[in-house]
Amino acid sequence: MSGGIKNIVNSLEAIRNLPPDAASVEGHTLGDAEVIAIASLRSLRELDLSGCDGITDHSVSRLRQVASLEELDLSFCNQITDASLMALAGLPALRFLNLNWCYGVTDSGLTALGHCKSLEVVSLWSCEEVTDSGVEALAMLPSLRVLDLPEFAAITDQALSVLSAKNTSLESLRLDHLNEISDEGLARLGGLKRLRSLTIEGCPKVTVDGVAALEKAIPGCQIHFRT
Repeated sequence: MSGGIKNIVNSLEAIRNLPPDAASVEGHTLGDAEVIAIASLRSLRELDLSGCDGITDHSVSRLRQVASLEELDLSFCNQITDASLMALAGLPALRFLNLNWCYGVTDSGLTALGHCKSLEVVSLWSCEEVTDSGVEALAMLPSLRVLDLPEFAAITDQALSVLSAKNTSLESLRLDHLNEISDEGLARLGGLKRLRSLTIEGCPKVTVDGVAALEKAIPGCQIHFRT
């Protein structure tokens, strides 16, 4: 989340006492009623709901009415599903979306997000139901700069090939514990000429030689590699 005055709330009463022009809100232990109340803030730009594991699609979908929303952290909100993403995809200014440990997220939700042209940063740690199809949908985002892919998901070299062919803006990519990613897929990332940071950890088919070849193809990219 970016800077600015952050209003920290943990109850419905605290939300109701927020100034009507509140731009940044961080919620603790909130439920659906509280998030629905937050959705009435028409100047809201940043919303951190990380760890609010009681909220559901019922309230998160209501955030689609906050047209000013730019940054949204839903990490550990593990009851939300693709229905929330289908609603959020209509937000015209959304740039940052953290979905870490949202286990109900699948390719269907990411396909919807592929229409959210303002998205720049997407994080998907532990969204293990995601496959190549979901990654390929995100590859179509014209402003995508940062993408953290989920560990232990069924993502293959095919997704990396499409990402390289379709995306021209990616600057940072994380590949963590993806068993089907190989040196062949890594080589295809050579088309990402703006890539400046690549993290590869626990991908058994990626070798030192594959990493070295990519370093030559993108000399401006810092590669963090651990077996």
